[in-house]
Amino acid sequence: MSVIEDSIQPPPYKIVLLGESSVGKTSLVHRFTSNTFDVHIANTIGAAFITKLYTSHSDANRKVKFEIWDTAGQERYRSLTPMYYRNAKVALICIDLSNFESTFHTAKYWIQQLELNNSSNADDKPIEIHLIGTKYDLVQSQTTPKISQEDIETKVNELIESHGNIVKFHTTSSKEGTGIVELFEDIVVAIDDDFFKSYYDKAQSETDVQGGPIGSILNARHAATSGCC
Repeated sequence: MSVIEDSIQPPPYKIVLLGESSVGKTSLVHRFTSNTFDVHIANTIGAAFITKLYTSHSDANRKVKFEIWDTAGQERYRSLTPMYYRNAKVALICIDLSNFESTFHTAKYWIQQLELNNSSNADDKPIEIHLIGTKYDLVQSQTTPKISQEDIETKVNELIESHGNIVKFHTTSSKEGTGIVELFEDIVVAIDDDFFKSYYDKAQSETDVQGGPIGSILNARHAATSGCC
């Protein structure tokens, strides 16, 4: 990364979490942003917003400011959700692996809504979707799982094959902290190089106007015409 880029704030990158209530969206966010886990976490009302600066573990030049919208899963809030995923780059649709059938059905609903209503930008590709299997620790502790791992993989793979904007399925446990960092690392690594280039080019252009040669002329003119008396 150049000295210029190093002096500019990393680009914002909007992510939205979707899924049924109590699938573990908020726990996932807390584990990633503060490395904490709370068994008695309260349900989200409307949506919660949190940011985190993140640098790729494999490429220090890939730095972003994640802007994460954690949406409520209750049906009464669904009419509000589109305003939270508008202009998002990535959607994380969460599925509770310990309650797969019900939460998988809801996940399919959100995929349909995203495809109907959302594009990350009018001139850009549609929002990318990552399917997140949460609470894997509970599945491991079940003596007789409600559904086999093979059946889960079959259903998820069929869904991915039928929707071109689903990038990947991730298995996670917020309680144990597994799969969380890997998820966000995958997101950063997959960001197109042009995204970073266009952001830093624009930021540098604005910096030149404000503080470079052009900016110096503008500032001098302002000083000359704004003196008192």
